Amino acid sequence: MRGSFGSLRMLHGELVEPSPLPRTLPACRQARSHQGRGKKIEVFLENIITYSKSYTLVLTHSCANQCLYCGFRKKDEGIITFSDAEEIIKTAKEKGHWEILVMSGEKPQKIRKVSSSFKNLGYKDFTSFALDICKLILKNSLLPHTNIGVLSCEGLNRLKRYNASMGIMLENINMRFGRTVHPQKNINERLRVIKDAGKLRIPFTTGILIGLGEAREDRRNSLKAIIELHNKYNHIQEIILQNFTPNRRSKIRIPDPITAEDWQELIRFVKDNSDIPVQIPQNLNQDYTRMIKFGASDLGGISEGEDHVNLDSRWVMIEEISKNIESSGHRLKGRLPIYKKYFNLGWYSEEVGNVIKKYLEMEEFAYYKSPQLPLTKG
Repeated sequence: MRGSFGSLRMLHGELVEPSPLPRTLPACRQARSHQGRGKKIEVFLENIITYSKSYTLVLTHSCANQCLYCGFRKKDEGIITFSDAEEIIKTAKEKGHWEILVMSGEKPQKIRKVSSSFKNLGYKDFTSFALDICKLILKNSLLPHTNIGVLSCEGLNRLKRYNASMGIMLENINMRFGRTVHPQKNINERLRVIKDAGKLRIPFTTGILIGLGEAREDRRNSLKAIIELHNKYNHIQEIILQNFTPNRRSKIRIPDPITAEDWQELIRFVKDNSDIPVQIPQNLNQDYTRMIKFGASDLGGISEGEDHVNLDSRWVMIEEISKNIESSGHRLKGRLPIYKKYFNLGWYSEEVGNVIKKYLEMEEFAYYKSPQLPLTKG
């Protein structure tokens, strides 16, 4: 039996899924979890490993935090222009990407240059600016996945309409340890964002950051906190296990070693206690085929562009990844930034759905139209 932290996940070989929330979304403060009668969803047992061809669009590298491991933050940068955003979207489309990862530093509105930039464009807040960028992405028939740090419940709800999915990394639930590597981050805020996303029925990505000297117990407790929220709201579409990789801007230069046993323990912990797929970023883990043997089932976004967080870690070409995976008895398959499970549940807006429909006409994503739930392993 799985799901030891909440509602049952696997029973006698069949996945038990909590009933979806009603289509009408209540106000944030009125939203409730949806633990209740489950419905059985057929499990399609196939050794498929998923990825999304994703291109990054950075709204600003300015950030109110000063994390010691960061390679993303730049000091006093303004916001991207719409003409530059259009060029990025055009390049992504020409190179065959279907997802745009919309990123920024956290709470960039605290940076004077950022706040003056969006106010000069007539925006009252940074979220309004991000929202219009997401509209532009959808207009060009690409699917946004936004991760711009801590947001209010209202901000999440506004962006939900124009995003296929959203995300924020929990990183590590131990606040005392956190103050040694990211002094300005508030983990309780991040937990609140993940919880609010569940209340709002947003397909959500989160995960933990490992290799910074954290305790093994902290890793498990961080995963447990994510799983508990998922058991309550059924909204975590993947958990990222992200190993810290030093880059040219990070102040921490030597990562804490992570053994194969560590990886196996973490992946097994997620699989034994939830139905959430585990993502291993391919460009940060060259031993990704071993991680797949341990039970990881997603390689995250793979891009022909730059990783703006991990500056010195580029992706391997999809053809090479596919060949390596096939040699280990698996098959690589594209997925949209909204997992099929949440497409089936109808957790998307009309604006996003209109773009999804175009992709479902492609053979790559035809499996989304099946009433079964493929890509889920028992």
